[in-house]
Amino acid sequence: MKREGIGAILAIIGAICWGIQGPVSQFLFQDANYSPEWLMGIKMSIAGVLILLFTKGVKKLPLLTVWKTPKDASLLIVYALFGLAAVQYFYLVTVSASNSGTATILQSLGTIMIVILTALIYHHLPSRNEWLAVILALLGTWLLVTKGDLFHLAISDRALTLGLLLALAGALQTMLPVRLLKRYDVMVIVGWAMVIGGVIFTIVHPFWVDPPRFTVGGVIGVAFIVIFGTMVSFICFTTSLKYVSPTVAGMLDTFEPLSATIGSIAFLNTSFNFPEMIGGVLILSTVFVLALPNPKQSKN
Repeated sequence: MKREGIGAILAIIGAICWGIQGPVSQFLFQDANYSPEWLMGIKMSIAGVLILLFTKGVKKLPLLTVWKTPKDASLLIVYALFGLAAVQYFYLVTVSASNSGTATILQSLGTIMIVILTALIYHHLPSRNEWLAVILALLGTWLLVTKGDLFHLAISDRALTLGLLLALAGALQTMLPVRLLKRYDVMVIVGWAMVIGGVIFTIVHPFWVDPPRFTVGGVIGVAFIVIFGTMVSFICFTTSLKYVSPTVAGMLDTFEPLSATIGSIAFLNTSFNFPEMIGGVLILSTVFVLALPNPKQSKN
């Protein structure tokens, strides 16, 4: 029980740090005029270097082994671009196009994307629980994006499209590194993936070209996103998997949209009506539905 308690606390801390990153990002976009591309280059580069330094200095693990196998190195690059970097970028631009609460809830659809992609790739029908989760997710998304006026979108087409791409990127972030994580430490893979993403976005928007207007609040916000929203959130959540199962960690991950929504309401005056709240609850409930035992498996 003590180990499970430690794991639960770590998972909750990681989820809350990631969730609070949303309102902080929203503040930077709205009040400090930061661009998602500039922020991506800074946050991924610094966080990636810090994670690799932590891995080498504290965990005493080799960093270059993955680059010695061309197939693994290629998969790492694909994961970095279409998984880790994509989910973080689409998260920021979805926050910019809507708000942090909506973006974080739409990110939760990544679980449903995994169900759909698995069915398409491996050609097997979803289980009863998976069908129920898909239906709940569709109903929840409908309520969230229409605010209860069921035949009119209450968010822009751009925000909805970016939110769905965010969910797809979240699914790919989970599925792409499976083989790599069986052979290498997770910190090595994610550290290098962040560095790769940081280099790409620094090329897209060099941090020294047309930098944003720096204020005390802006610098604190960027520092929070780099240290807590990226590095601490990932280390805590990943470490929690040593103490609790992925299912339990996934359930505790629902603290992400909860903290993002509370933060956006409390500090950014974002409002959510009753249908939106019901929609968010339906989407988040899919995590618990998918965690239920399959009736067929229970009989076996």
